[in-house]
Amino acid sequence: MKKFLALLTLAILAALCLTAAAQKYPPPTTSGGSGEALLNLDNTVALHGYDPVAYFNERQPVKGNKYINERVGGATYYFHSRASRYEFLGNAPKYQPQFGGYCTLAMAMGRLDDIDPHAFVIYNNKLYLFRDPQAQAQFWTNPGRIVQEAIAQYFELARQKRDRW
Repeated sequence: MKKFLALLTLAILAALCLTAAAQKYPPPTTSGGSGEALLNLDNTVALHGYDPVAYFNERQPVKGNKYINERVGGATYYFHSRASRYEFLGNAPKYQPQFGGYCTLAMAMGRLDDIDPHAFVIYNNKLYLFRDPQAQAQFWTNPGRIVQEAIAQYFELARQKRDRW
């Protein structure tokens, strides 16, 4: 009976250790929330000052107010209203742009291109930005493949940047 209790205790401890390790290192993201982030910033400001929540709620870019802002993961986000800011704070990774705010199509090709805030797509409930309307249209030819290629390139470019430092 003592051996059984000892083995049970060890099994429980091992399970707790594995659970703690899994929580300590969440999977990396491409929304700028990971430690491997590449961020497209203009003097720390993301999205050229546009409100990230508006892309989802208004389905269009809305210029943010520089006095209603929040700094998350090295980027400062502007919001057009306090309600928008509070919504962002409730789930920042949902609203942060994918690939650090760089052009999704260019990222899939291994390049860091700036974006036009008006060229965007909400795909699988994530915000993808593009350098121009042509890149946005090309995204729809095969969005799943382009996103997968961009994810691979994003982490490779982040690794290269980290290795240079």
